Amino acid sequence: MFIKEIEFVNFKSFGKRVKIPFYEGFTAISGPNGSGKSNIIDGILFALGLSGSKTMRAEKLTDLIFNDAKSKQPEFAQVTITFDNSDRKAPVEADEFEISRKIKQTKSGYYSYFYFNGKAVSLTEVHELLGKAGVTPEGYNVVMQGDISQITAKMSPTERRKIIDEIAGVSEFDEKKQKSLAELDIVKEQIEKIDIIVEEVKAQLERLSSEREHAMKYRTLREQKQKYEGYLILSKLKDAKTELVNVENEILKYETLAAETEEKIKEREAEQAEAETELNALNVEIRQKGEDEQIRIKTEIEEIKGQISRARESIGVLEREENSFESKRRDLFIKIDGRKKEIEEHDSALAEEKRKEDVVLKEQSDRNTEKVVLASKIAAIDKKFAEQTSVSNKKREELEELKNEKNQLIRDEDRLTDGLRRKASEIKDIEDEITEAKDNAKNAESDTKVAEYEISKLQDEADKLKKDIDDLESAHKRMSDEKKQLETGVSDKEREFGVIEARVRATEVGSTYSHAVEEILKASKREELYGIIGAVANLGRADQEYAKALEIAAGGKMQAILVETDADAEHAINYLKRKNLGRATFLPLNKMEQRRHLQDLSHIPGFVGYAVDLIDYEPEYEPAFWYVFRDTVIIDTLENARRSLGRHRMVTLDGDTLEKSGAMIGGSTAQKSRISFAASERDRLDTLGNEIRAVYVKRGELINKLDDLDTKISTATKRITAITNEISKMEMRIEEIKDRESRLSEILDAKQSSLDALGVEREQLKKEMNEVIEKRLAKEEIQKELEAEIQKIEAELNNPELEEFRRKAQRIDDEIQRLKERLGDIKSDMNAIELAKQHAEEVINETKAEIEELEEKKRTGKDNIAALQTEIDGFEEQKKANEARELEITNELKELRERREALEQKADDARKKSEKIRFSYEEVKRHKDACFLTKQTLEKQYIDLSAEVRDRGLDEAGADEDIPSYQTVYITIESLEKEMQALEPVNMRAIEEYDAVNERQEELVGRRDTLFNEREELLTRIDQYEKLKRDTFMEAYNGINENFTQVFFELADGHGELILENPNDPFAGGMTLHAQPKGKNILRLEAMSGGEKSLTALAFIIAIQGYRPAPFYVFDEVDQNLDGWNVERVAERVEKSAKVAQFIVISLRKPMLEQSDRIIGVTQLEGNTSITGVKSP
Repeated sequence: MFIKEIEFVNFKSFGKRVKIPFYEGFTAISGPNGSGKSNIIDGILFALGLSGSKTMRAEKLTDLIFNDAKSKQPEFAQVTITFDNSDRKAPVEADEFEISRKIKQTKSGYYSYFYFNGKAVSLTEVHELLGKAGVTPEGYNVVMQGDISQITAKMSPTERRKIIDEIAGVSEFDEKKQKSLAELDIVKEQIEKIDIIVEEVKAQLERLSSEREHAMKYRTLREQKQKYEGYLILSKLKDAKTELVNVENEILKYETLAAETEEKIKEREAEQAEAETELNALNVEIRQKGEDEQIRIKTEIEEIKGQISRARESIGVLEREENSFESKRRDLFIKIDGRKKEIEEHDSALAEEKRKEDVVLKEQSDRNTEKVVLASKIAAIDKKFAEQTSVSNKKREELEELKNEKNQLIRDEDRLTDGLRRKASEIKDIEDEITEAKDNAKNAESDTKVAEYEISKLQDEADKLKKDIDDLESAHKRMSDEKKQLETGVSDKEREFGVIEARVRATEVGSTYSHAVEEILKASKREELYGIIGAVANLGRADQEYAKALEIAAGGKMQAILVETDADAEHAINYLKRKNLGRATFLPLNKMEQRRHLQDLSHIPGFVGYAVDLIDYEPEYEPAFWYVFRDTVIIDTLENARRSLGRHRMVTLDGDTLEKSGAMIGGSTAQKSRISFAASERDRLDTLGNEIRAVYVKRGELINKLDDLDTKISTATKRITAITNEISKMEMRIEEIKDRESRLSEILDAKQSSLDALGVEREQLKKEMNEVIEKRLAKEEIQKELEAEIQKIEAELNNPELEEFRRKAQRIDDEIQRLKERLGDIKSDMNAIELAKQHAEEVINETKAEIEELEEKKRTGKDNIAALQTEIDGFEEQKKANEARELEITNELKELRERREALEQKADDARKKSEKIRFSYEEVKRHKDACFLTKQTLEKQYIDLSAEVRDRGLDEAGADEDIPSYQTVYITIESLEKEMQALEPVNMRAIEEYDAVNERQEELVGRRDTLFNEREELLTRIDQYEKLKRDTFMEAYNGINENFTQVFFELADGHGELILENPNDPFAGGMTLHAQPKGKNILRLEAMSGGEKSLTALAFIIAIQGYRPAPFYVFDEVDQNLDGWNVERVAERVEKSAKVAQFIVISLRKPMLEQSDRIIGVTQLEGNTSITGVKSP
């Protein structure tokens, strides 16, 4: 594969269409500076999309369009490259293919398109095709003048390494790794999410398991109940069947009822009016005699019932509180018993400690006796050392006194420690009590909020229901009015229907088309002829006012037949000929003359309009109606028409015709023989029929809706009453909670005060403790000093016998000291027991006080209960009085109400009978539609009942057979209902929910296992990508480095090498080029001369090209910085490479041109680049 030809049209300096042929091997392009030879390279980049406008030395793409100040700038530029593909290097099944790119400038900007063999393609498709042939933007297929300096002077080591990255395709692995990491995060998140859901689903399954079993049992009972209820349906089914037969019989009778029903309607309406008059008078009388008072008393009774209910709720609250007091009282007595037991234990402990004290005192007395004996012996010896002994004894006395003081401090420290421990225990108890009280307060606050929220919800519901009732009552009134309007309006529509129907039938009598027209229309219906639209008379619609004039104006053309094409007309004419059916006029729409402009004649006296404007037709039929009427004018009277005689063809509204020739045609017409435009009347007739049917349907719908509204209003009213009672209960509960909050607040304040006082006492004890510890530490320091002094004196008085006595004395002193400490411990223990005993006694006293407080609250609660009971008794008395008055009024109004009920029933019966008779009469007039509708309704009812019977597991034939007795069925259903009620409430959805949740759990576990597998696969894939990325890079690096070493040796007779800054982790560092030209030391790029840099960069580019071969390469003056010797070496290398790939090199250097297979000359004449020719060097 190689570039065979490049065609330039208006591209940069190519102002004309220029074609340049290319061949395999090494082709050089040369010409003077500014001749446009580099524009050939730009054309290759542009056409193949290998670079942007900047690389092609243009600010924007439109700058690539040829621009000559002497001539108008063309609107587009195009470059087409023809490739020879004989070797099928590119995946195209052709020996040649073209890639072209065109840019066109527009007013709003420009557009640029790529073409492959003349077909528009995208840049991505072009790159995919070239990439399969080895031509890529990063493969250095095209090397520009700046690419050499870019590699050597401007690129950092990292950027040079990234060249290898791009060639190796490292970015693909990075993208795959990032994508896998993103997928890994998603998988991890999904696993965590599924784990949470699985735990929740397990909890749901545990909950639903028992509910499911409960629901299945309930469902079995419900199915049995439904089956027995089916027996009740069987009787309804039988009644429906009987009623259906009766309705069918009624249908046969309706025709004879029409005459009778009119009179009956009048009679029933009179009865209804009479009953309503009497009813209104009776209602006035009832209101005057106390009905309003009765309503007020009923309202008061309901209010009193609410007050009684609230008082009883309060009593319940107080009784529950009293029970709570009793429970607390028992707990407090148990607490006292516990403290008393502690006191007994403390007394026993004190007795034991007293016994220990006596034992220790006796032992101490014995030791003191021994000490006196030893002291006398020591005194005899000490006479010799009286002075030293005196000092020693004095020191020992001081030491003994110091030890006693220290021991006292230790005992004080123990006492204070025990006090702190007890205070901490007391503080902990009070803090626990405060925490409990706060929790109770929070619960009270939470309960209050819940109750207030419930009240708010109930109030919102009540408000909404009241608004709904207003809306429902408004809708009820509106629908009632609408029903009356419908009943009034349908009579007018029926009268209009009769008039129009008679008029249309009269028009149609005797109207007929010619035999030929009739046969053509019939043939069209039989589909023997196609393209037949219809006769003109059938396609026009005229108002009654203009109908006669338009029909006279159209004349015989009303029988003309519209067809779609002249071919259709030909087929129809041949059909008439074959059948010998006569002649007819055909109007092919594809050939008819279009309507002309008509002048304004509104100034003519009596001008009604042009005939063609007074008839309605579909727009596509306009040419046909123009043919029928042309410019015929409709005038109101013959007198006015005469004034314009001879100027226009005119027809009066009475049908008189005045021709342009002056002829006047008039007189009477034979109505029966005239074909008319009656379509508008027929449309109106159909519309009225549909409207009348719609009215009856809508009336039935309104009656159903009114019944539904009555039910909804009643339901909403009952719900409002229930909500009012619930709100009253909630308000009482809030009052109870507030009382509880008040008591808890008092308890909290008292406990907090006790806690604060204990805190102060504890701080005081801590202060005393610190002082005692400080004193003890000071005493210990003094003790150490005295013992050292005594030890020094006794060393001077070193007498073995005396030392032995003193050691014994010291042991006795130590023993006496131990006994003293033991006594101190015993006293400390006794003090602690005494304090604990005292604390227990204090707790008993506090508990007794709490018991007394509970007793007081209990007495207060009983008083409150008594007061409430008294209040209830008062309410009950008031209720009885109101009920007695209500009964009295009821008795007074009983007779009047019975009369009213009778009149209401009479009026209602009269109204129902009147409506029924009227409905029957109207339905008879409408061809018994209502009867058939009733029949359909009964049939549907029968079908529904049959289906219900089957659904309940019964045989439909059972309707004609004996079924269990009503008593048996009723008892069975009642028994089943009791069993069902015992199970309620039941979550019936638990069955489906359990199955769904169980299935959901299995699905989730499966998904989680799948996700774990995906996670492991992703981790493995990420590791593989890292390994493949490095292996691929190192493979490319080693291959290019090997090529670089070889190419550099060929070009410079030296050694060159690509050096990675971090070989262990290539991507953590960059890459530099080391070169050692012949006879020189190894040089880094920074230390090379310009020529050496260019040569090194060329070697690097050629190495890349050798690693990733392509079918062609293009160099743009890459030898401009090389000396002659190096140019020659580079040219030889290019010639060598040109044996396996096409090379196109722009150069001005003689060695390069001499080494090429052929040279293309480029020059510029009058601002246009042109080719001077192609020759061998």
